Order: sequence, then C-alpha cells, then structure tokens
Amino acid sequence: MRKNEKEIMDGYVVDIICLRRISPSQYTKQASEHSTACALMGHCVESGYGLIGENNELKLLDPKATPRIVALLKKTDKDKGVILRVEREENDKEMTTTKVSFA
Repeated sequence: MRKNEKEIMDGYVVDIICLRRISPSQYTKQASEHSTACALMGHCVESGYGLIGENNELKLLDPKATPRIVALLKKTDKDKGVILRVEREENDKEMTTTKVSFA
C-alpha cells in the first residue's frame, strides 16, 4: 500500500462562481479584493471554493472543505481578502480536505 501524500497550502478563499469571472492572470489581485459577504451567499457556497496562492496559483477544493470554510468565514471580521490554510491528504487518488484554519 502506498503512503498517502499530504499537502498544506495558504491562499485567498474565493467561491467557484466568482473564480469563473476572473482572468487567471488576475487571480491573486482579484482574490485579495473578494468580499467575505459574497463568499457566504447561498449560490456561492453551493458552488464550492478554491484557494488562490502566490503567483496566481489556484487549487480547487473538495466538497468536504465547504462547511469548514463557511464556518471560518462566519467568524472572521475581515470584509475581504480572507486567507485560509487548508490541509489535504490523498485518498483514493484524490486530495481530500482534513483541516481548514486561518493562515
């Protein structure tokens, strides 16, 4: 049995609906301006989330991340540009979220 891969990443959290509206070359700039209120709208929550790190790097997150992200977004006092740390582990050849925290 192969050892599971682990990954820890920090980045701005953006819902997938809004990600689709951003040019990849502008990910980091636009993500830093993405509002917490938008990320908590019903249709945005339903779309899921991604993290945008340095150099416009995008990581789409699995559905297990969504309730954890929503809980943290509801706790933050930041109006925009929330940075989270996501820990993931390989499970059946897919990366699944094991922990979400403020970075």
